[in-house]
Formats: sequence, structure tokens, C-alpha cells
Amino acid sequence: MASNGGRVYVETYGCALNHADTWLMLSVLEEKGYRRVFSVDEADVIIINTCTVRLDTEERMRRRIKELYKLAEARNAKLVVAGCMATAQPYTVKRIAPRAVLVSTSNVHYVDKAVSKGVDLLREPTTPKTSYVPRVVTAYRREDSIAEIAIEDGCLGDCSFCITRLARRHVYSRPLKYVKRLVEEFVRMGVKEIRLTGQDVAVYGIDLEGKRLLPSLLEEIVELPGDFMVRVGMMSPDQAALIIDELLDAYRHPKVFKFFHLPVQSGDDRVLKIMKRNYSVDEYRSLVREVRRKIPGALIATDIIVGHPGEDEEAFENTIKLIEELRFERVHVAQYTPRPRTLAAGLPQIPSPVKKERSKKVMKVVERIGWEEHKRYVGSRTTVLVVAHGERGGLDAKLYNYMPVVLNAGESLPGRWECVEIVEATWYDLRGKVVGGCGPG
Repeated sequence: MASNGGRVYVETYGCALNHADTWLMLSVLEEKGYRRVFSVDEADVIIINTCTVRLDTEERMRRRIKELYKLAEARNAKLVVAGCMATAQPYTVKRIAPRAVLVSTSNVHYVDKAVSKGVDLLREPTTPKTSYVPRVVTAYRREDSIAEIAIEDGCLGDCSFCITRLARRHVYSRPLKYVKRLVEEFVRMGVKEIRLTGQDVAVYGIDLEGKRLLPSLLEEIVELPGDFMVRVGMMSPDQAALIIDELLDAYRHPKVFKFFHLPVQSGDDRVLKIMKRNYSVDEYRSLVREVRRKIPGALIATDIIVGHPGEDEEAFENTIKLIEELRFERVHVAQYTPRPRTLAAGLPQIPSPVKKERSKKVMKVVERIGWEEHKRYVGSRTTVLVVAHGERGGLDAKLYNYMPVVLNAGESLPGRWECVEIVEATWYDLRGKVVGGCGPG
């Protein structure tokens, strides 16, 4: 296929880092003359950016790859499978779609070569993708008033349950000057929410200067001119603890959402050791308390894995107790599923009915605490940043701490600051109405 005039359709699954990779691929292809389309029936090139973090996710990817491959073969289009499944399970993908082109997570900036030459790109590239800064940012930008910038890839951990570490093996950080250049471009385009994403953003810079540079990066970004907010992505607790003083200083700036995603995974020390998490429950507890002490109103998001090998009833109850004690504002609960080539997959497994029952129990606690914490906002007036059109109608807005607020459609537009009254709370979010009068920021 010629490199000009090609039409590209893309589907993205998984985390914010995958979404950032998608926009990077679209930027590369746009520079080469390709045009994005939003119907698979119009495409010459079909890209699926995959996730394989859990077994049910893998099964969904299998089904969708099979469907897209059938469409591509019937239309003489090219199917590109990118993302974590293409990287960690290339043989699985090839069994489903023998003639698909595979692009690893570390080669997304060379997607044009995979498309034009029809070759798999799975080896480590000589130039990391973090050195690539797209010249055509229109494709890289997300819809509405949000942009995701992958500041780093990979982590320093070796968690026993994680297949992502097989797909993103090495830490690659995007140089600070390139991150700033992207932020400046997005802000000029009217983006109001800048999401700094990565597999573990707390290790940003370790490969560049041998030290963690996230606080320095934040300090430089917030000094850039323009009306925008920065949301910091997931941080491993052990890595965040190493820079917590400098990090909290940077978080005090009004342009930084007071949002901390610190996955604890379990509230039991023995299970944390089996998971190969490099912290204890007490160390995690101290980290959260330090954040809340220095950043009043901070929103703590965490992840919990239920039914990991080694989790007996006592360990599970310890997790419940930690959730009750720390009263997280946001909790993502997942039942453990074995992943290929991971240590935990070879350990004695918890029966599925037990995992399901524990998952239901923990969700009841999460929902109760969420509602109790959120109802405190009802009746208050506060400023929010409207960031996007909601998936089910309405508008998505954010408080200073990234608490989600749903507004009625037509009350505002993405990119605006609004004064709202909080009129209702659910366990997951807040509902508001625009009243005016608070002023920007």
C-alpha cells in the first residue's frame, strides 16, 4: 500500500499508557500521509492495541482479533496487532491471525514501517519510543479537553502476578524537554487536562540520570504558561516513598490535581511477599497518612487483587480491615486470574467460587465507604473543570482532587471552569449543577 492516502481504523483497550501509545501510532501514520477513519468498513489498515492483564481480558482480545482478522481478510486490508498481548503472547496472536502484523509496545513509533513493509516488529528498537516527539499532534490528542502523555514505560518491579512486565520489560523515560514540548503544544490547542501516564511514573528519569525525576518534571511543567491541570498517573508505593517529600512539594501547586494512584493490592504482609511487592502494610499505611497530612483533601485511589495465591481467610480479612481503616476514595477490585509465564500462575490456586464470594464482599465495603465519603460533598459549592462529554450523556468534570462530578448536558462545555453545587452523591461519583460565581481555578 502506498504511504499516502491510506485510511486507518484503530481500537484501543486497557490502561492510559495504551491510549497514549495509540495516539503516538496515529501521529506517526498521519505524518506519513495516512488518515484516520472511525468505521472499520472504511479502513485499509486496522489496528487493535491490546491488553492482556487478566484472563477475561485476554479472552476478549482473542475474540476481537479473530473478528477483525476475518474482516481484514475479506476486505484485503492489513491488520496490525499492537500492545501487551502482541508483545507478551505473540504466538497466541499468530494462531488466531496468522497474517496479522505484530507491533510490540516498544516499537509503536515504527508502526509505519510495520504497515508499509508488512513485517512484525517485536525486537527491542535501537531508538526508544520515548525519544519520539510527534510533529502532527492533532492525531495524538484525545477528544474533548484531555491529552495523555506517556512520560515513561516499564517498571523496576517483578510482581509475581503481572504479565505486563513481560510486555514492558525496561524503563524508558521521555526526556523532560520533550514532555514540556508536548505539554506546550497541547495547551496551545486548548487542552485543559494533561495526564502524565506510565507503567510506574514514580520511576520516571531513573534511566536518564540515575535518579527519579518526577518532582522536577512536575515543577517545570506547572510553570509553563496557560490554563491547564496536570494529573499524575499510577505510582508503585515503594517507588513513590523514595521521593515523597519532593513529590508532595510539587503537588502543592494549584495546577496539579491532588490525586494519588497508589495500588496496595493486598492488606496482608504475607500475601504482599508472595506477590513480590516491595513494601509492607505498615509502610503503605505510613505513605498514605503522609500524603493526607501534607495534602488536605487528597484523593487516594488504589487497586486490590482478591484471591491471589496464598490469600487465606485471615489475609482477606486483613485487606478488608485496611480498606476500612484508610477509607480509599477510589478502589479498583479485580479477582486474580493466572497469567502465562508468571510466578503466581504456578502456585496453588484459590477456587473460583471463593474468589467470587470475596470479591462481592469487598465490593460491598468499597461501595459503602465510597457513599459515606462522597455524601459529605452534598450541599457544597465548588469549582470544577469540565473535561469531557460523558459516555452516557452529560458532562464529566473534576474537582481539585480529581473527584468526578457529573453535570447535565448543555450546562457547559469541555474546557470550561464552572462553579457548581453538589446535589447528589453515589458511591462512585458526585452529581452537580452549574450555579456560577466561584470564578476560575
